[in-house]
Amino acid sequence: MQPGVDYSIEKLSSAHQLSKFSIGPDPSLRALKTFLQHHALNYQTANVAVSYVAVLPPTTTASRPQVVGYVTLTCSEVDLKDTYLLDDCEHANRYSCMPALKIARLASHSQHAGKGIGKALMDLTVALAADHIGNSVGCRFLITDAKASAIRFYEVQGFTLLDTEENRNRTEPVMFLDLNKLHAK
Repeated sequence: MQPGVDYSIEKLSSAHQLSKFSIGPDPSLRALKTFLQHHALNYQTANVAVSYVAVLPPTTTASRPQVVGYVTLTCSEVDLKDTYLLDDCEHANRYSCMPALKIARLASHSQHAGKGIGKALMDLTVALAADHIGNSVGCRFLITDAKASAIRFYEVQGFTLLDTEENRNRTEPVMFLDLNKLHAK
């Protein structure tokens, strides 16, 4: 599946078909489905978080675009616990926390898993963070609390596990991407 060809990515709206979104049998992932179907639009209206959805085009004029993946973003901060120092802004290292954009949720429909939808949503997120948010308001990091099953996915995207014993022992450890390092490549 290719973004722009087989599906598009849009900001979530009431026009999208959410009821058919399936996350599969894993009970630890059910909260992702519940959030999308019951809370995402309310969070967006309240300016708490924004969701972007990957959607298939409607099959008939009466149908709505079906959601096959989504990412939810919110403002946050990251405490790097002196494990990662900013060599390009040493004075900022005195602060305990740095500004971050948080990937609060990222999921693909179970029937479309492994087809690159998560990567496409991640590419959109990184582009938004690096090209728009970071440059507009001073946001250095993209972060997430990664499920154990997703750590490798985030590592492939360039994320680093926050290297503290406490974080390594968390059920959903914090991972981060330094947006300034993207421009250095």
